[in-house]
Amino acid sequence: MRYLLWLRYDGTRFHGWQRQLGDRTVQGELEEALTAILGRDYSIASSSRTDSGVHALRHPVSLRTDTTIPPLGLLKGLNSHCPQDMAVSEIWRAPENFRPAKSATGKTYRYRLLESIVPDPFEERYSWRRRGPIDLPAMVAAARHLVGHHDFSAFRAADCDARSPLRLVTGIHLERRGAMIIITLTGNAFLRNMVRIIAGSLVQVGLRREKPQWIAEILASRDRTLAGQTAPPQGLFLVDVNYPAEVLCHGAHHF
Repeated sequence: MRYLLWLRYDGTRFHGWQRQLGDRTVQGELEEALTAILGRDYSIASSSRTDSGVHALRHPVSLRTDTTIPPLGLLKGLNSHCPQDMAVSEIWRAPENFRPAKSATGKTYRYRLLESIVPDPFEERYSWRRRGPIDLPAMVAAARHLVGHHDFSAFRAADCDARSPLRLVTGIHLERRGAMIIITLTGNAFLRNMVRIIAGSLVQVGLRREKPQWIAEILASRDRTLAGQTAPPQGLFLVDVNYPAEVLCHGAHHF
């Protein structure tokens, strides 16, 4: 049987998704929990490789196993072996041809920006604090230049191994909730550090160090050295990954 596991985790103490020798990772913890329940009778594949410190609200992972344990029993069993900063929130049956990365039609990320001159002990692990003042309308105007199908070479990490820098950004939504500014990005796929570099560049506009048109100029340049800093990982959340109805009987799932 093939299953789809939806993971939820606080990335603060994880060195990203992928198993690494000597480091605590999401894959490593999940495989320990799976081994405790299933022995070695399983294989897994992830939809994404989140970086160290990045969080997830819905991170899909496929599981292939011959176990006869029903999904609800497997869900309860896995969570009894998961650490406190990670949980399996749902388990679905999936078709044999399901592949969590290749079958995906889009992803949604969220970046949280805290405008404050003093630290907030409840938000330091989940946002990037900037002293401000932050001009949100200027950031909104700047973000419009990124929507659409573009070459995002200026917004990719130097070690990004994607074959093509072309990506489709279907939407960027910015909103203020008190002192928190939330940047939500949706697209067909994202390059390594793309969301964090976009966030770091939009902050430059929000702090009035650059004009909104600067974002369009960076995009056209395809030059990473002209863009803003890579925003720190603790403000980034993988919110959801969508799949077409013909791949999963449950249809596309939205957070």
